[in-house]
Amino acid sequence: MSKTFLKPTDLGGYLFRITDNGGSSFDRYTVTFSDGSYLALSSYPNNPQGFSQSGESIDPIVQHEWVERGEAVDLALGDLPFHIVEHIVSRCNEGFSDYLKLIENMDPKAVAQSRKAAEYKEPGGYSIGKGIYIDDGAYYVKIEGDTDTDASYDYGPYFTDREALIATLPDKNDLSGPEYHSTIDNLMRMDPDAKVAEAVAKLEGITANPN
Repeated sequence: MSKTFLKPTDLGGYLFRITDNGGSSFDRYTVTFSDGSYLALSSYPNNPQGFSQSGESIDPIVQHEWVERGEAVDLALGDLPFHIVEHIVSRCNEGFSDYLKLIENMDPKAVAQSRKAAEYKEPGGYSIGKGIYIDDGAYYVKIEGDTDTDASYDYGPYFTDREALIATLPDKNDLSGPEYHSTIDNLMRMDPDAKVAEAVAKLEGITANPN
């Protein structure tokens, strides 16, 4: 299977927020994406007795309130065990495999043969895979300009199918305003942060001894 995301940091702005509830429930980790989809994961989601459930249309206020009430801690990718990071990337690649296959096959539903024939990429989760067209052997993504022939705002050029698809993904501002964004500035950080680890350990202690 071809992969859209070759490494964790390829998730970029598509990754919206990661929270850890310290083990207060089996679905300890909630990983939210900028189209409103999410993964609820246990500590060992690949285990036959583990948990890995996807969902749609999460309300960003939910995770915000968990963190505000001290019921969860915000994480970057590097604050997660690496087997969970790998699981997240794998699940995302599974979810985008059909989109990528259409682009690879130059399916007319996914790749227009000219800018004029392409749809506009619009803000929001419904923009995924939209607006891709081919020009002089390279992919571009059509962004609304002053006229139908104005390509100055378009994304590109891209020379791989996966780069073109990634360019159509929404970012965190498509899902919500900054008041509901993660308290972690760089979700792509791959090194663990000692302060985050300390906050998680404190929450684990509260979870283990609720009284």
